[in-house]
Amino acid sequence: MHILLVDDDIHSLRLVASWLEKLGHTVATAEDGEKGWKALNNDLFDLVISDWGLPGMSGPELCARVRTADFDHYIYFILISARHNREEILEGLGTGGDDYIIKPILYDELNIRLQMGERVLRLEKELREKYTTIRDNYYQTLQMFANLIEVFDESLGGHSRRTGELAHELACRLGNLKERELHRIRAAGILHDIGFVGLPGGLLDKRRTEMNGDERQLYLTHPDRGAMILEEVAYLKPIAVIVHQHHEQFNGKGFPRGLAGDDISMPARIVAAASTYDNLVHRGRIPLEIIPERLQRQSGYQLDPVLVDLLLDINLEAMHRENQRTYHQAVIQDLVPGQTLVRSVRMKTGAIVVPSGTLLTEKTIEKLSHYLNQGCIAETVYIEKWIT
Repeated sequence: MHILLVDDDIHSLRLVASWLEKLGHTVATAEDGEKGWKALNNDLFDLVISDWGLPGMSGPELCARVRTADFDHYIYFILISARHNREEILEGLGTGGDDYIIKPILYDELNIRLQMGERVLRLEKELREKYTTIRDNYYQTLQMFANLIEVFDESLGGHSRRTGELAHELACRLGNLKERELHRIRAAGILHDIGFVGLPGGLLDKRRTEMNGDERQLYLTHPDRGAMILEEVAYLKPIAVIVHQHHEQFNGKGFPRGLAGDDISMPARIVAAASTYDNLVHRGRIPLEIIPERLQRQSGYQLDPVLVDLLLDINLEAMHRENQRTYHQAVIQDLVPGQTLVRSVRMKTGAIVVPSGTLLTEKTIEKLSHYLNQGCIAETVYIEKWIT
């Protein structure tokens, strides 16, 4: 093991360090708590052996600081002291110490304590490796589901990815959620519309007011379907709950259960807000400067007012970024002669259809429309802004 030995008794420090090195350990030393803390931040140690009564920062204080620090791995901590009453031992262990040795140090006893520490650290490493495997499986499962949505409907896949990113951004700005909840919210944003997979494709292109009775019923069941799909995977069940609630409205007029206000989980309210905003921008193609008016209409009605305020901040920042750009995205159907391409339009094979810098004419736009109808190019292009 790589061991940090902290003691202000230089003679004892050298003796113990020499003995530890004979056992095959690598050892670094420090004469006080501050130097010990500095060493911990400059090197990777498996175990710390610290005297209690150090000048300045004591051994228990050093231990407490280690426990509150954000190290990448667990550091086993042994305190050494001449104090031997029960209260003092409990005090030392209460700061986060793993073990306690009473002076004078008996090397056989210290060796046994080190072996105990090695076993704990080995188990901790195995747990970290298992956690990494579980985490990797988790993200692979998410990616599989995300790919499924993308294959089913490319537009829905794009909406799902953007909703996941925006939901994560909203959750971070909210500021009172744990890291585990942040991951779940992002995942739920990505998978919130997975219940659409398998439904008739034309259903996604219709507004609810355009649906007939059967289509409307299918649409209203997609949160249930999504939750059922995710519940089949044990570690996705918390996400299934969020997906099931993402169409509930703050005023209680949503579906499938008609929940209102705080009865809707905050993660579900976040995903709903992110999905609504993305639909306004990408499906509704609402200009950024008009979006605040649309959001205000939904504040306290469809969406949580707190989240609407956060969306307004995000939208304002997006407007600022847009104003700094010399180009913007446009769909081919909206192009008009006189506009200039700032990026080449390429086919899926990579071949250039129209090069950047081209001044658009009626003929060029017809050409782009033809390739779009053939499914050879994307719907959006980048054009130079007109200065008015």
